[in-house]
Amino acid sequence: MLFVIALFLVACNENAEEGEEYPYGHYEDDKMIGDVREINKDEQIIEVDISEWEKRDRKGPGMTEEGYYYTAKITDGTTFAYEDGTEASIEALKKGQKVLVNPPRGDSFEGEANEIILLEMTYEEKYWRLLAPSDGFNIIVMYQPGERVPAEMEEPMYENVLNILEGTEHSAGAGWVPYDKDYIVDFKEELDIEEFPVILVFNKEELLFKGYSLDELYTFLENL
Repeated sequence: MLFVIALFLVACNENAEEGEEYPYGHYEDDKMIGDVREINKDEQIIEVDISEWEKRDRKGPGMTEEGYYYTAKITDGTTFAYEDGTEASIEALKKGQKVLVNPPRGDSFEGEANEIILLEMTYEEKYWRLLAPSDGFNIIVMYQPGERVPAEMEEPMYENVLNILEGTEHSAGAGWVPYDKDYIVDFKEELDIEEFPVILVFNKEELLFKGYSLDELYTFLENL
């Protein structure tokens, strides 16, 4: 699963970076922006993925294999706010939330945070785990953590998908994503998912199919 997601990340960024000398040059040195990866309220720390910000001065493809994570330590002096200035709190944070952390990191990948600003996010930023990175389909099997994905919904499923699409104008990738109720988007609620595992098919813009059996998926693909 991690391997598929890693390939998905690379594909997303290669598509976005095409023709750009500095793929992440829009990031500013004094504005450290990243996505919340983990929230540990007991230890009062927040882990933020700052990979793109860290690579802001790099030419060529910016998203390589390595990632960069900053551990922001929360103190009594740390303030939380939304982008419009409204007061927020650590309770408002979700995994995947885009944040600005002040001050930006110096020589260390951890430090006390004076201010954490919760930034507005686009649909694409919220749904990047599910959207196809380019033309074609992204087939996602979303499952409940702790429960095993049926074997037939793993590699055999994808092989059957490729056989169905062979000779057509369509292409597809696949991924296996655990449902996370603490993610910035509650996909179970937003996509009206009745049970897990669920099979989702997205293009690069929207959901095209939702079903709970392979027969439903194969019928959808055969009727494209």
